[in-house]
Amino acid sequence: MFMKKVIILSLLLGWQFISAQETYHQTKEVANHLNWLTDFNQAKAIAKKEHKPILMLFTGSDWCPPCRAMHNELFPNEEFQRVAKDVVLVMVDFPRRKPMSKEQRAKNDILRRKFHKGGVPTFIAVTYDEKFLGKMGGYRFGHPERNIDFFKQMIEKNKKKTQK
Repeated sequence: MFMKKVIILSLLLGWQFISAQETYHQTKEVANHLNWLTDFNQAKAIAKKEHKPILMLFTGSDWCPPCRAMHNELFPNEEFQRVAKDVVLVMVDFPRRKPMSKEQRAKNDILRRKFHKGGVPTFIAVTYDEKFLGKMGGYRFGHPERNIDFFKQMIEKNKKKTQK
């Protein structure tokens, strides 16, 4: 009887692991469809040309629970994906296990020192000429609407700042 329970428990845990891996790969794919940039200079050029705000996400993609929840809950959200088309997204990642080039890590450190002194996840919004628009830290599990509203507000703020 004991052995039967161990086998059942092992099968359940194995199934959960496989399911979690599938979810991770699906959400990673969704995040990739959002056109995240990692080059801030490229983001500034696009933002200037398309009259869009830049929204930088400071994240710890492979170790931060709220960051991972954002990948699973916010990025796949249809309304978020619609709103995200009106901004230039920049991923400023600080992974602990995932490989990253020294060059990219150095670029991310420069952005962190210049724009962000706090924890992750945090969105920082700026204009193409680096004027501060707003900041939103943290992620409330199960409530992507807070982030979506922030994006909408930054789009409106950018319109007002760039029209002056």
